[in-house]
Amino acid sequence: MRSGTKRGRTLAVAFGLLLITTAFTVGGVVRPAAALSPTDATSGTVDVTATTSLSFSPNEFQMVPTNSTITVSFTDASSLAHTFTIIGREGWVIPSSINVTAFDNLVYGKSPPVLFNFNVSSSGTQTLTFTSRGPGWYEFVCTEPGHFQSGMYGFIAFGIDLPANLTVSTSAQGPGAALFIIIGTIVSLVVIALVLGFVVGRRKGAEHEMPPERLGYPEPLAPGEPLPPSSDEGHRS
Repeated sequence: MRSGTKRGRTLAVAFGLLLITTAFTVGGVVRPAAALSPTDATSGTVDVTATTSLSFSPNEFQMVPTNSTITVSFTDASSLAHTFTIIGREGWVIPSSINVTAFDNLVYGKSPPVLFNFNVSSSGTQTLTFTSRGPGWYEFVCTEPGHFQSGMYGFIAFGIDLPANLTVSTSAQGPGAALFIIIGTIVSLVVIALVLGFVVGRRKGAEHEMPPERLGYPEPLAPGEPLPPSSDEGHRS
């Protein structure tokens, strides 16, 4: 009797150990590995293009790794010189009404310091690295004369998302596609109106055209109709 009880306890313990081992094994298989957060990463990349319309594409970067080596890959799609300059004042937007002197003092002065500056004077792609800061967001600009005022700026956030109400205005980046669509529509309507006017004018002109007999010419003969007698034949008879 005791032998049966002992054997049952042994089987119960073994079955429990088997269940525990299976649970840990399955849990280890199906549990996904946690992705590295921006604070855990040691490096990151920022790919940005200076477009021909004096803008950055993209003009927003979020969750860039903090306190890490960041590689900036800058592509100049135009033949103009540009810069990718990150202003060193966290959480601050440069006023759109800033004048040229104040802007130059801001960029080239000592307060606030520039976090990163990348000068690009030729087309193509170039790379440069810098060390990012802790969590926060900053504005980046092009410091070439008139480029910032034309809309060449954006925002970069380290370890966080950009504020939802932080946007880049595109009103000063050129006429845009909407204006070209409007102009194209107007031109198309003008062309259609001219063609219709020409066709309708020809039809009305044909309706009011003077018949040949009113001009002293004989009316054209219908197909198969015999020729009328000539004036010479009438005199001979």
